[in-house]
Amino acid sequence: MFSFPKDLASTVFERWTQLVAGDYTPPLCPDTKLLQHLFEVSYMAACCPEEMRFPKFNFVATSKDSCMAPHGCAGIKFDEPRQLTVQEVRRLAPTIDIAKSAIWVSWGSDGWVITGLVDLGTSWHRAKKGLGYRYQAPADLFVQVDRPGRIRVYQGPYHVATLEDGSIVGIDGIDFSLFFHPIATSGLKVLQRYIEYPAYEHPREFSDFEFIALVNTYSAIAQEISARGHGGMVIFALSNDLISEKQLRIKYSCKSSMLTDAFVNFMNARHVQGDYGALYDDGHAVPDDQLYHAEITSRDAYDELVEATRFIAALSGCDGAIVINSDLSLVGFGAEIRSELDDSVDILEGKPEFTDELMSCNIEQFGMRHRSAVKLASQTVSYRVMAVSQDGPASGVYRKAEEVFVEKGITLSNMNMPWA
Repeated sequence: MFSFPKDLASTVFERWTQLVAGDYTPPLCPDTKLLQHLFEVSYMAACCPEEMRFPKFNFVATSKDSCMAPHGCAGIKFDEPRQLTVQEVRRLAPTIDIAKSAIWVSWGSDGWVITGLVDLGTSWHRAKKGLGYRYQAPADLFVQVDRPGRIRVYQGPYHVATLEDGSIVGIDGIDFSLFFHPIATSGLKVLQRYIEYPAYEHPREFSDFEFIALVNTYSAIAQEISARGHGGMVIFALSNDLISEKQLRIKYSCKSSMLTDAFVNFMNARHVQGDYGALYDDGHAVPDDQLYHAEITSRDAYDELVEATRFIAALSGCDGAIVINSDLSLVGFGAEIRSELDDSVDILEGKPEFTDELMSCNIEQFGMRHRSAVKLASQTVSYRVMAVSQDGPASGVYRKAEEVFVEKGITLSNMNMPWA
């Protein structure tokens, strides 16, 4: 049964006040009829290409009665509001950077108007991709349309629901995957030799952060590949052993610690800042210049990690897979998978850690990229493969015992932001 914008409107309105518990007041939300109008305009505008390109845009919505600009957003307000129509959205969409800006719309008893344009900054977008930890998110009703057939709806930073290709998704709790966890566990056994831990800060403040940061780095590579729109594959090796040419032929072998060094530098800078901050909070005399220097060093180190991550992800532009060890050291790129399918293994679709209801699947139902990933995984437990489709979704492929598992549609959000 297909869902439509009117169904999304009903879902959003029903979930709006139930989304977040505790001492929290949700922002204002228009009624179901107004939401339906907004989502229908969004849906139709996204399906109308301009010069062979489909529009991508965001909306930030406020009430006309509040007389307030979107919280935390800078921008421009039109001298005269414009009517919210498909044609007007199509005209304004080219001005919107989906990673940092939005069309500001307002509602009242007489319907919707376009009030202006706002700048959100890139911090929230980057943080959702695992490329940041400090961010400023919009605090109002936020709607993102990044392709035809998909409308994501947020309450401030919290995901409410998504209409995706006729289905409403993201309303059954947090979509969680353990795909990267064994990779991170393996990688940290190597990386911990080079990480210098805080001497004063309590372990509860940092003990899980290196694991989260490492998983986010893996995820951000896949996110960057997805954002480039051409698809790609990342092969994560669980050990730094020599790779068999019977399984992989790497065209551009280039063993590099570039990303590893950036990660270690970031963790070490973060721990120095954590120590100074804990000392200061406990009343110790810490010179201001040391606090400022530690903060700037940590920020610069993270910027370097972000740029190194994006640089490695860009290697997916070359035909073939990127091969990375679990400690983030680059083995090479342009890799050709030469493995044949091990017919003795079962191929199952699903998440074995969360359900016993796994579907048996035929490798021929997959595209070439996914078939190659399954063939490689069928031969060894030493690799975990992330296959990113050209249209964005990512699948994880790996072997456990005598079974190969294919996890489709893995959510690649920041582990610190599972609600995003």
